[in-house]
Amino acid sequence: MTKSAPDNQPVSINGRMGEPWVHLEDGHALANWGKDEEIAYNQMNRQTEKAIFFRRTFDFLTDSRVKGDYFEFGSHRCRTFRMALTEARKHNVQDMHFWAFDSFEGLPELKHASSLEIWKKGALKTAVDDFMRMVNEHGIYTDRVHTVKGYYSDSLTAELHKSFSDQKKKASLITVDCDLYESAIPVFKFIDEFLQEGSVIYMDDLFAGFKGTPLKGIARAFLEYQQKTKWRFIRHLDVGWWGRSYLAYEAKEPVTGIL
Repeated sequence: MTKSAPDNQPVSINGRMGEPWVHLEDGHALANWGKDEEIAYNQMNRQTEKAIFFRRTFDFLTDSRVKGDYFEFGSHRCRTFRMALTEARKHNVQDMHFWAFDSFEGLPELKHASSLEIWKKGALKTAVDDFMRMVNEHGIYTDRVHTVKGYYSDSLTAELHKSFSDQKKKASLITVDCDLYESAIPVFKFIDEFLQEGSVIYMDDLFAGFKGTPLKGIARAFLEYQQKTKWRFIRHLDVGWWGRSYLAYEAKEPVTGIL
């Protein structure tokens, strides 16, 4: 596997001269391939695509002069959070604060069964001390990182909302990685005032956990939110098979046509 690749493909794909034009591991190479190797392979490819998304999105934000904070809802293992910090630094973003909203206790009790066995109460837990240790070890904009601990129905309070509003905060990039419908409802309610034209909303598990149906999970919450808000959204970047980002904009009348 290579250490680098063009920014439109996972790092595990290498070109070669002659058919089939890409290097494919054969039966000998995969003779001892098991579940651990599969998990590592999938994670490598998935995290690579997320890193590419953050690279492209910060290029969009800086080129479009969209200024504001980074909100992340669901910060397990500090993976995407570190990607945001790195790309903000590479794009010399000087006025962004970085907010990690998480229970830091893992998932809440699931009210609807998912297709992923790992999604259960307490799963995907990263303690706040461990999260901050990873942030500090990463060493980028550490003085601008803030955590908001608690399940969203409890932590996204009217007082917190007023504090953000009084500071006239806006969000330039929002990552929604809270997996569950019930968790996403208060998230969309909270962020509404802090959107601006050009804000990017990235939903990490838009098609994960419920076999892609729009009637469950974050997808359902996002569809319901669009019926209530003044904001309209245009599809922006797909991230693997599981995620997608949208750009916020304002329009008095519905926009027709396909983009």
